Amino acid sequence: MTRRFVGQATPRLDGPDKVTGKSRYSADVNLPGMLRGKILRSPYPHARILSIDTTAAEALPGVHAVITGQQQEHLIGRAIYDLPVLAGKEVRFIGDRVAAVAAETTDIAEQALNLIEVEYEELPAVFNIDEATADDAYPVHQDPKGYEGAFSHPAEPKVNNVCAYMNWSHGDMEAAMAEADQVFEHEFETPFEHHGYLEPNATVADVKADGSCDIWSSNKSPYMLRIQLAKCFQQPPENFQVHMTHIGGDFGGKGNPFDAPVAYLLSKASGRPVKVVMTYTEELMAANGRHASKIKLRTGVTNDGRLCAMHLDGWFNTGAYGAFKPLPTLNLHGVDQAGSCYRIPAINLNSTIVYTNTIPAGHMRAPGGPQVMFAVEAQFDLIAKALGMDVAEFRLRNLLEQGDTAPAGQQWVTVRAKETLQAALDAAQWNTREQGPGVGWGIGMYERGTIGGDCSARLIVNADAQITIEVPIPDPGQGTYTAVQQMVAEAIDGTLDQVTIRPVSTSNLPFDFGVGGSRTTFTMGKTTIDALDKLKQQLAEQVNEPGSWENGTLLAGGNHYSFAQLVAQACAASGADLVVDEYAKLPLEPEMADTNFTAQVVKVRVDMETGKVDVEKIISAHDVGTIINPVAHLGQLEGGVIYALGMALMSEHRFDEGKPEALHLGDYKLPNIRDIPPLETILLERDEGPGPFNLGPVGEASNVALPGAIANAVADAISKPAMRLPLTAERVYELIQA
Repeated sequence: MTRRFVGQATPRLDGPDKVTGKSRYSADVNLPGMLRGKILRSPYPHARILSIDTTAAEALPGVHAVITGQQQEHLIGRAIYDLPVLAGKEVRFIGDRVAAVAAETTDIAEQALNLIEVEYEELPAVFNIDEATADDAYPVHQDPKGYEGAFSHPAEPKVNNVCAYMNWSHGDMEAAMAEADQVFEHEFETPFEHHGYLEPNATVADVKADGSCDIWSSNKSPYMLRIQLAKCFQQPPENFQVHMTHIGGDFGGKGNPFDAPVAYLLSKASGRPVKVVMTYTEELMAANGRHASKIKLRTGVTNDGRLCAMHLDGWFNTGAYGAFKPLPTLNLHGVDQAGSCYRIPAINLNSTIVYTNTIPAGHMRAPGGPQVMFAVEAQFDLIAKALGMDVAEFRLRNLLEQGDTAPAGQQWVTVRAKETLQAALDAAQWNTREQGPGVGWGIGMYERGTIGGDCSARLIVNADAQITIEVPIPDPGQGTYTAVQQMVAEAIDGTLDQVTIRPVSTSNLPFDFGVGGSRTTFTMGKTTIDALDKLKQQLAEQVNEPGSWENGTLLAGGNHYSFAQLVAQACAASGADLVVDEYAKLPLEPEMADTNFTAQVVKVRVDMETGKVDVEKIISAHDVGTIINPVAHLGQLEGGVIYALGMALMSEHRFDEGKPEALHLGDYKLPNIRDIPPLETILLERDEGPGPFNLGPVGEASNVALPGAIANAVADAISKPAMRLPLTAERVYELIQA
């Protein structure tokens, strides 16, 4: 089918403003009389606050408010409310918020922070999973199950400092494991990571005399932020109006309230609007990142390489608080996908979230997925080699086929796991690949479907058939606004210039869950197209004949009526613009049980004298639905690959007794342009998907399997197993010498 806009590389709506500097970010918001806010943070990983003296800070000229948590310790979070806005009794990590100042300038605010005297009593601290769960471990929280939103599971491990536990199982584990000829047990580790987005978190809060508050914040889920603030301060959500600004990168990290509640309290105390902008040092001290993990796998196989059963124990370091996780179970989605591309008759997957005295962890591009898939794919290579099998053949023997039931019990409408892997293998010329000392090849597999969740939109159409779409969420960079514009223009046989996307504040539309979970183009697209279909139905009622729409043309009574013609007629009759509101209560799992497979093949060359790893080739094959915008689609895939490259080879936020070792991006390593290898992307498109025009997800397709694939390639090159990420030159050298 030939389409004018869907499937075409149309210009990005946000492109011109971003490249010319016109885009408005939260830090760009300036209001009359606005003050600058700064936050005093804990120098200790765990300590009791004995006293706070703010007298000198309050006396400093230019200071308008000094606040602490000792008067009242407000708690906030996404699902569990265990994070103090300002710690009043106890600090639990280096960087925990203790006090805040609002002043005429940033310099004055920082001077005031230096005048605040805090007396602490240091407490024992735990910094990793093993320390935190030891029998004699000191509790990070005295009553972790006492917080609002705390989650308990009857099978939760009886160890110290558990924030939450969850289990997923399917099949008869005992019977399936009994069929195995061999059982393999391995343990894998991944570190804490920061997202590396360009824009630090920023908030402007303006509390009015009537108690209402306008908020501008680097937050991708404005309606959820409104709810969190309202609950924290025991006010109606309508008291908070969150205004939309551009977001300078997200990668899963900007769904949290961060310093918005502090800005609110400072504005309330000072009677002036207040801006709080984190420095990147503060980002690396206190912003959420990817959970460090320890993954233990026990997998049974037959001697001919058939998977029988998998038992996984995943342990995740949530840091000092669980507040940055949005799921009611306080767990990570990726754990329940362990082995999900493969035919495994029985699984038992366990996830334990553990408190420590380190930076709180949250969501980061496919939360839990990269950690788990690294472990699963790395173990599959170890199993295949122990059985004397080619690693590709082992996977092809076990991958799901059409009609198979996935390990967790899903029945997907289409399964193209083998076809996707075969496409990647063919592109790599797997059977004739270069082999030898220092040369290695690795494979990784992943599948991902989209999720739903409530969404709303408003269509406003004038007599010239110009459509303005009011939307409730920002576009942090994935291109949703452009995709929605394309779909609507296609659906009316119009032009791109006819369609304007207008982000609006939380006072204008009912609700939206926010950006995340590879949901945004699906939910926003479906809600908008549903609203458009509702409008078309209203327009068709003007024609007293039964008819049907073909994109922008109504066929009725042997006549053809254009969308523009009927809109002009309806506007003339009503004397006003046409307005359609749509609130879609979409199920979290779309009605169409669909997923999309990813297969990645990597070639590396390792310097056996230094351990330096050069990635020479990445082949990334993807089973996809309809591609709305091929440039944006490819950008998501290539961006995900670069993200995964960092996790595999360099990105690690290290701590020394809870103190971050990197406090700027010069020390925290992220891939740059010189690190990016040749990348070949293969798209296996199908006209099938849960969204409008049969679109599917893409945002988390390419970054999950790749760390495992790179680790497998390095292990292949040095003939030593790679059980821990990242595989820096130093770590690889140690493996070679071991």
